[in-house]
Amino acid sequence: MINILKWFIRILFWLQAFAAPVIFFGLIAFFFYSKGEKYSDIAIVLLGIGVMSGIIIAEYIRRKIGLETFFARIYGPNAMDDKPGEEKGEEGTSL
Repeated sequence: MINILKWFIRILFWLQAFAAPVIFFGLIAFFFYSKGEKYSDIAIVLLGIGVMSGIIIAEYIRRKIGLETFFARIYGPNAMDDKPGEEKGEEGTSL
């Protein structure tokens, strides 16, 4: 059961890394396509570039850094945010 959960989480992380360039290039492709039907070839090429770059980036992150490590660095607390000697209030904010 735990292995299935780990597998599912890794797939979600991979899809998240894959989705960023696909969405970026997809928005650019939509902009070109909305200009007119004559730009549909450019839009398809841009979307293809987005898919290929998404696969390459997601696989690079998975192999070199690790998906869990990569997203933990992004979403986790940053030790650089806490300055030494700074007092914290009740809600965790600086006084």
